[in-house]
Parts: sequence; structure tokens; C-alpha cells
Amino acid sequence: MPMPANPPKNPASPFASFRGHHVAIRVPDYEGAKVWYTEKLDFRVVREWPYGELRLAYLCPPSDDGFHLELLAGPVPSPNPVLDDLDVSLRRGGYHHVCLSVDDLDRARAELGRRRVDLVGEPFEIEAISRRLAFFRDPWGNMIEISQTLPGAGA
Repeated sequence: MPMPANPPKNPASPFASFRGHHVAIRVPDYEGAKVWYTEKLDFRVVREWPYGELRLAYLCPPSDDGFHLELLAGPVPSPNPVLDDLDVSLRRGGYHHVCLSVDDLDRARAELGRRRVDLVGEPFEIEAISRRLAFFRDPWGNMIEISQTLPGAGA
């Protein structure tokens, strides 16, 4: 089922210039996180800088300069629990996951498995949004979704 058309744009909004830029992920181990994201997901380190006792970095996917993942690394006084079940994780409030589009979900997921990435559950389809989805997580429990447009669904 194709996605419905988007509602009309609102260029008169005072927020009309809003665009997605990055999502920040909190991790306790800066060097470990840089290594994990660059080796497991082929992300590229764009910039690094300190902020108080934290170390920060922007990372970009292998072929996308427009989206950044920001690592916020340093002591984590109250870490979130690492949940093994996607349905259980959906019962928690706040940040849940970041989603990355892929052309071939099965190929990407198979490579994640080969690279020993922690896969969460099995892929599934949601017709209402014309997507096939799968989840995995980093070593610190941050959930990441990969999403493929179903055939015939358009963008």
C-alpha cells in the first residue's frame, strides 16, 4: 500500500527552515563508540570536540553527508536498561531509536550479523507506512532501526 501524500508544506511557518541534522547518542566509552560505529557500520568521523567532561563527535553514514550521529561520551550517572525485546522497549518513554534508510534490508541485516552486531528480533513489515523494518543496537543499548521502502510504495 503506498504512503498517502504528505500534507501541504507551510512556508509561512516561523519554523519553515527546520531540517533534520543529527541525533545524539549517549555512550560511556568515547573511543569504543567511535571504533564500533566506524568498524561495524562504516560511519565516518566528521568532527570531534570536548564539552566539559564529555567528548563529542559527529559521525556520518558511509554515503550520506547530510545526516550526523553525534556521540556524547563520558560518565553516564544513570544508564538506561538494555532491553532484549522490541515490544517491551516500546513501553518506555523518551528516546527510543534512530532510523536509517536502506535499499536492501536483508543484505544490510545479514552484514550486520556477519559483523557480530546485536540484532533485535526479526524483520517485519508495516503496510500502513509502506516499510519493512529491522532493529539492532550498539553495545550500550542504543536502538537503531533500518527501514526499506516496500516495492511499489514510492518514497
